[in-house]
Amino acid sequence: MQVPDNNDKESHEVAGASTTSSPEKNYYFAFVRWCGKLIAYILLMAVGGLYGVGAYKIFSSLFSSPQNGASGLMLTSFLAGIPLCIGLLTGHIAKKKALGGWITASGLSALSIALFVFAAGALLREGMICIVMAIPLFIIMGVLGAICGLIFSATNKNAGKWCSAFLLLPLLLGTAEQQITPAATTQIIQKDILINASPETIWQLINHPQDIHPEELKSGFAYRIGVPFPIQATTLEGKVGGKRELVWQRGITFEEEITAWELNRHIAWTYKFNADSFPSGSLDDHIVIGGKYFNLEDTSYTLTPEAHGTRLQIKVKTRVSTNFNWYAEGWANFLVGDTARTILGFYKNRAENINTSTSGKSKILEPKA
Repeated sequence: MQVPDNNDKESHEVAGASTTSSPEKNYYFAFVRWCGKLIAYILLMAVGGLYGVGAYKIFSSLFSSPQNGASGLMLTSFLAGIPLCIGLLTGHIAKKKALGGWITASGLSALSIALFVFAAGALLREGMICIVMAIPLFIIMGVLGAICGLIFSATNKNAGKWCSAFLLLPLLLGTAEQQITPAATTQIIQKDILINASPETIWQLINHPQDIHPEELKSGFAYRIGVPFPIQATTLEGKVGGKRELVWQRGITFEEEITAWELNRHIAWTYKFNADSFPSGSLDDHIVIGGKYFNLEDTSYTLTPEAHGTRLQIKVKTRVSTNFNWYAEGWANFLVGDTARTILGFYKNRAENINTSTSGKSKILEPKA
């Protein structure tokens, strides 16, 4: 009869203990690896965000000319080149450190850009209007850059050196682009609405909208992202060559010169902006109306009687002058068109409630003497 060996028994017990504790060890090591990857993700996003903030400071200081109304942040090399490079940097490091595939790299690039944009708004005081308009382009270029960075790092042994060189490319392109005169393009936006009111009622409202409340225009997207609300407008002289005075929030004031006048039928005007029209901080510095990059040139209203009221038509002519009009025009058309619809809705609500509402918002004030 064989006697069990005590050493064999102990070794089996140790092996059993190891087997029992291995799941806990696996969970521990998996957690450590997850934490390490999370830290790597955060550091990578921080690197991309810091690159964006540094580029922002360089472009805004070296490539801007305030006396000419020019901003380095309105260069294509910044708006397209910097997010592209953030994506390229993110994709390259993600591939080199085996942090994930193109989905992970694209997500990290987008988060890096989000971090950069947050810093630009919160720390560098960039305006919300510019941020909202830039984000779609930033994200698209960032994702494209991340994919290119992954592919380039997988196919090139010297990807690190090339990536470093690419990060400097927007600065070189910005120096050249600064010398290019942006092309100017014009757009005519036309909208109309049927109002259950007489042409005379609507005409009075167009020429003397007073005591305008923000809630009357709150549906307008432009106002939601920071464009100041109008407070009042007054036609001083009802004739061709006559003047109109407008007051907006944040101390904005300007004039309009009437270029067409048909009583209760048609009115048109051009805008007269001066250096004092937009106080500092009232609008984003890059897109001041009447500035280097964007302008409202003229507006007209046409009133046509119909069976159930009056059809009010608005036409707005704008000018966009950038090196990326292919992108800026879309935003200009959307924002101006949406604002035109909002204003038509404002006139409709006031005109149709003119006889039923007793609030100050619906009261028509007489022209100033």
